[in-house]
Amino acid sequence: MRLILNSILVLAVLFASYVEYVYFIAVPPKLGEVVPFSVRSQGSFIFDQNKALRGRRDIALSRYVPLYTYLPGLAEKVKPKVDDLIKEVSFLQRQKRSKGQKLVTYVYEELGVKISLDEANKLLGYRNLTSLLNGILAFEETILQNIIVEDPEPYGGKNIIEVLYSEPKGIVAHPVEEVITLEQARFMLQDKVTQLFWQVRKEVLDPVIKVSLSTLLPTLKYDQKENDRRIQEIVRRYPSKVIHYKPGDVLVPFRKVLSEEDLLLIVSHGEFTKKNLYGNTPWILIVTLLIVVFHDRLFLKIIDTERQKTLPYRPVLFLLIISIFLFKFCLLFTPFPLYFVPFALLPLLVVLLNYGRIAATWSTVIGAILLTLFSARTFEIFLFFTLGGLTAVLLCSKIQKRIHILLPSLVVGIINVGVLFAYSTKWENMAPLMGNWHEIWAFFQAMVSDKRLSDCLGWAFVGGVLAGPMALFLLPILEMSWRAASNFKLTKYSDLQHPLLKDLFAKIPATYQHSMTMAFLAQAVGEAVGANTLLLRIGAYYHDIGKMANPMFFSENQSSGENPHDNLDPQESAQIIINHVKYGEQIARKMGLPEVIVDFIRQHHGTMFVEYFYNKAVEANPESKPRREDFRYSGPKPQSLEAAILMIVDAVEATFRSMESTSREKVEKMIILNIVKRIADGQFNECNLSTRNIAKIIETLTDSLEATSHPRVAYPWQEKNKR
Repeated sequence: MRLILNSILVLAVLFASYVEYVYFIAVPPKLGEVVPFSVRSQGSFIFDQNKALRGRRDIALSRYVPLYTYLPGLAEKVKPKVDDLIKEVSFLQRQKRSKGQKLVTYVYEELGVKISLDEANKLLGYRNLTSLLNGILAFEETILQNIIVEDPEPYGGKNIIEVLYSEPKGIVAHPVEEVITLEQARFMLQDKVTQLFWQVRKEVLDPVIKVSLSTLLPTLKYDQKENDRRIQEIVRRYPSKVIHYKPGDVLVPFRKVLSEEDLLLIVSHGEFTKKNLYGNTPWILIVTLLIVVFHDRLFLKIIDTERQKTLPYRPVLFLLIISIFLFKFCLLFTPFPLYFVPFALLPLLVVLLNYGRIAATWSTVIGAILLTLFSARTFEIFLFFTLGGLTAVLLCSKIQKRIHILLPSLVVGIINVGVLFAYSTKWENMAPLMGNWHEIWAFFQAMVSDKRLSDCLGWAFVGGVLAGPMALFLLPILEMSWRAASNFKLTKYSDLQHPLLKDLFAKIPATYQHSMTMAFLAQAVGEAVGANTLLLRIGAYYHDIGKMANPMFFSENQSSGENPHDNLDPQESAQIIINHVKYGEQIARKMGLPEVIVDFIRQHHGTMFVEYFYNKAVEANPESKPRREDFRYSGPKPQSLEAAILMIVDAVEATFRSMESTSREKVEKMIILNIVKRIADGQFNECNLSTRNIAKIIETLTDSLEATSHPRVAYPWQEKNKR
């Protein structure tokens, strides 16, 4: 099982490191599609926009379609001008004096055309001038039906142009073949007029054509403002900056529709990842394997843990694997900065599930390393998550109610903000400001006003605060899956109205009283040595529930004075005594008690030797001694400090009840004898019971037992009976 878990951990880290890269190889991103997860930088990534987008920008600009605005009613505007000219000519032809000069002035002022006095006189002397002008107007109106532009440069090299007509027609695309320039239109008019009115004298026709050409105007206007805006939009779509992405930065956020820039960014990052693939992958694999080996071999043997010799290996490893997937889920399916990951969730779960603060500390360090491997791979990120996780370990040891988890969560959020702010501050820029508090304050204000930094600080705080609620959400699931028990769940079993405890009280009140006394003593000892007092108290309540199977075979329940063991073989009696542990385990599992309580039931006698019945068996069969193994509990030996305390308290309380003299010296000697006997038998070899703890246990038990047996003043009726 250990090998399987270690293999899953290694594979989980590799999966988390390269899942995006593998996905985009299998399913290449396409323009206009929705990206299914946030794409983040796997290292210090530089994206040269000009290099990546220049070609596409040039293509987009070459394909740009210029926009023109149609000028409606131009023909209707030209006709009145020609009609006015005809009226003026008719009027001047009837005049006798200065009529040529008046025509010169009129043509210049109204049409902006300069003609000579001689040309004006010849025009006025031509009798059919009115008919000539009307004929030219007809040609001009025909030509104005075409698409005429003044400057051909904007659509040079293009295939089509767009023309904005009035509603409801809107924008219509026209091939450039349909477009003529103003110069071409005037040439067409001149050519037509020359061909049709060839019989008109040149000195008359030329000034008429000159005047008519001035009234011919473009039918389309190049919309300079809108076209500039459109071209700038293309340039903005294909920027030319060099962007430096830090490790863990979001390149393309979750569920974004891919633009050309996003697509090129993902492709460029894929090439960056591929280039570093053969360098990073072995390094990630080696570091992960070293962590697994260290955790599996070295740490479990050389680190003196808080309450037991070995870590709860499998649960902690399970939590590491679950955390990797949870943290990767946050990175993939949220668009927020890396600092948003609620990393403190991992140590909070370890502590809440009663695996100890040392296990939580070790999990914090390992989890921070692994998270760094598949997220940012920088020392700063490792320290950011490690410091936040260690803060949670320091503050969550006293959590008794669910509401209490808010304090460590809030403090973790504050620590996250402080660490990130410290990393983001350019201290070298602030050094010259030392002593000038006004400038220093302005410097920090400028930092906080930076939107990118303020967003990161906000999400770092949110990530710390979210760790607590998320831990509370996952806790019941983990408790059901592993039969583990948090302090919240254990509180339910501390209720003396629990059916098992009520049953114990109803069937064997003496054992019930023994358990209650043990709970008092165990809690006092736990407070003295820093053990989990809630665990000790509950373990004491349920440790002897197996005696309900054969209650009368245990001395505290033999109130009548009869001892059923007198009629049994010593080996059979020993098995009845030993089996109360097995029966207790069966009852506990049937009633769904947490595994930690079952462990107390199994370990409270360890592999102790039932010496009394062994000696009776030897006396009964002096020639063939029975096997000592048949007179030992099946164990296991105590695996935690709490289990060791329970074993000592169980023996001490039972022995104390049988003592005639309860002086302090004799009680202390009795306690020492019980502890030494178990040390000599190797019962504490698998837990961390230090000499300092033993000294405190002896002192606390002595004080507690002395307090329970202090003498009282005799009542008068008692004095009378003594006489």
